[in-house]
Amino acid sequence: MSNNFTIQRECRYCGSEGHPECDKCGGTNINVFYDIKPPTNVFYSYMILECLDATEHDALTDTEKEGVKILLMCGLVDLNDGKAGKVRLWNWFGAESTTVANLTALLT
Repeated sequence: MSNNFTIQRECRYCGSEGHPECDKCGGTNINVFYDIKPPTNVFYSYMILECLDATEHDALTDTEKEGVKILLMCGLVDLNDGKAGKVRLWNWFGAESTTVANLTALLT
């Protein structure tokens, strides 16, 4: 699963219609392509969401569910050792859970 995004933006140099003489977009009206890759072991929330086992999530306390929601609302979750995202997810779901197995697979 790729952890990269490509973003296209309207050319801010030549306006909404695009101009063939624009040296930034060449008339395509798209002047910037970003290949954004978060730091090592930092993942977009949608990737973390895909790792969550629904049954295990349902078994969490309301406080733990709220914590998962807050982590996912951040947009990026740091799964590096010692970081709050990893520590909390491992504690909430348990080291032997399917969720933690899925997250561990994401790290390899």
